[in-house]
Amino acid sequence: MADIQNNSDVAKAPTGSRKLGPRKIKRIYEAPTREEIAKLLQVTRKIHHETAWILAFGSGLRIGEVLGLQPDDVDLKTKRIFIRQGKGKKDRVVNASKLLKEKHIACLPIKITARALEAVFLRLSLKAGINRIIAHYEAKGKQMPIYKYHFHSLRHHFATQALAKGLPVNFLQTLLGHESLATTNRYTKANPQDAIQAALDRGM
Repeated sequence: MADIQNNSDVAKAPTGSRKLGPRKIKRIYEAPTREEIAKLLQVTRKIHHETAWILAFGSGLRIGEVLGLQPDDVDLKTKRIFIRQGKGKKDRVVNASKLLKEKHIACLPIKITARALEAVFLRLSLKAGINRIIAHYEAKGKQMPIYKYHFHSLRHHFATQALAKGLPVNFLQTLLGHESLATTNRYTKANPQDAIQAALDRGM
């Protein structure tokens, strides 16, 4: 009875109090380096997979935008890509990577599901030796792996490279199609590896 009474006392919390759940884990979403991107391209054999990678890391497209792209949406002469009805049902124009060629445009639209493309990225990034398991989480009683990189990491690469080259954050917001500047500002935080190297350079 004592245990029951104790539980009852807990249930009768003061009015207006709020039970706090576990804090959401904040991960550092790393972006692949140029060298890692090169290794991924080296192990990619199919042209439509290569096209998907280039659109993501070279122009910052989301996976749904990559799969929805049509040949007429790309103008290689002006180096522009027109995103029709992207996230939030909004149109926008982005730059086309210098790596994007006519052979890539010819394979549009890419006829593969988002889940299948994610799986191909995982398989090839592991084969290239640039990806690895960094943690696990439990789902339905099973331990599921969390990988360092996923398809969206290619978009992170585009954002971090753009800022590193001095592109103003409000311009990057436009290219990424972010509704809020606060979302884009996540990329302005110092890269942990850069911070560590800076500390080492200063003899710390």
